Amino acid sequence: MYDTTISLIGATFFIALTHAIMPNHWMPFALIGKGQKWSLTKTIFITAFAGLGHSLTTTLLGFIIAILGFHITKYAESIAEPLAGFILIVLGITFIIVGRLKHGTHNHNHSKFSDKTLAISLFAMLSFSPCVAALPLFLAASTFSWGKLVLLSIILSATTVSGMLVLTILAYTGVKKINLCSIEEYEKEIIGGILTLIGIITLIVH
Repeated sequence: MYDTTISLIGATFFIALTHAIMPNHWMPFALIGKGQKWSLTKTIFITAFAGLGHSLTTTLLGFIIAILGFHITKYAESIAEPLAGFILIVLGITFIIVGRLKHGTHNHNHSKFSDKTLAISLFAMLSFSPCVAALPLFLAASTFSWGKLVLLSIILSATTVSGMLVLTILAYTGVKKINLCSIEEYEKEIIGGILTLIGIITLIVH
């Protein structure tokens, strides 16, 4: 039983880390943080907030699956991942439209999104896309004890959020260091295009 517990812990850690490395878990935060002129602290806070929502959704589904059975994972995957992709595409297209309107009006005061709206959108994007790959582990852990379910939840959340934060910081710092003066006029369109591309890739990979 001890070996099985260690295996479950190791599997949870590596699955959560691999999931956190996916671009849609950190790139949108770095790009939007740059586009909205957010400070690194604010970008990190919103990333952590969305990451916790993502982990909470995964944990809740994991507990439900542990009770009702593995077949729920197929339903979760078929609905959640496409929804996250669509949210990214909508965000990207919205950025492109606002960027185009900015060029038409030359009014920078109305070209910036509401920080609250973007934070909620990013939170929803991840919260509606749980880590499906980790869900079967909850089923396996449920055959031992509820304590192991809680342990897996903690490991999953800590690994996912930590991975997202590290990658977001690295991406944000890298973007800030790049001289974007020559393309600053089209900044929102570029950000929107990248977000849309990530969303499309999410749908295709799914």
